[in-house]
Amino acid sequence: MRPLILAAVILTCACASSSPEPASAPAPAPDSAALARAPLASITAREQYYDIDGSSAGALRDQIRRLGPKDESGTSHDALTVWSLEWAYGTAQRGDSCALKDVRVTLNVSVTLPRWTPPAAASARLTNSWRTYLRNVKRHETGLRTIAEQNARELMTALTALRGASCDRLSDEATRLAERIVADGRARNRAYDVQTKHGQTQGVELGP
Repeated sequence: MRPLILAAVILTCACASSSPEPASAPAPAPDSAALARAPLASITAREQYYDIDGSSAGALRDQIRRLGPKDESGTSHDALTVWSLEWAYGTAQRGDSCALKDVRVTLNVSVTLPRWTPPAAASARLTNSWRTYLRNVKRHETGLRTIAEQNARELMTALTALRGASCDRLSDEATRLAERIVADGRARNRAYDVQTKHGQTQGVELGP
């Protein structure tokens, strides 16, 4: 069995400072028939929260700036999606060919979101604005999670189908293939954040 290989991608979603018209999230590429037939990757997802307080939009925005989750560069964000992709496999020589066996792909997704309990002094307008804001933040983070899940399925499909004449060469090829697929997932996440302006075009804006 080849030793476990681990890759991790960190993604962020920042609150918009303007008020663009909300737009639908870009749809991920549809799964191919090969993805549907492939053995399933193991996917674990969890949500965690950081608490904020205040009775005005300005107070809430200040709390989010101070308490929001930080990415690898130390920059604070409204919400943060972190996903790690792990894969492991063995090799089996069969006659003059080699195949991967016992292929395992594991995706762990963690989403950190803000949580606010409206105090008695909060206006109905602020409460409604918060609900809309949080719904749109979740929509943006769900888009990142969807890309991660598709990446895991693509990796499982590619590794399961891989064949070669030599097991040593096949293992090297599997490593290169996995790295390319993970890099493609990173690129799609970057493109998604650019296209949505980190959620701004999806309505990630906390109004007055």
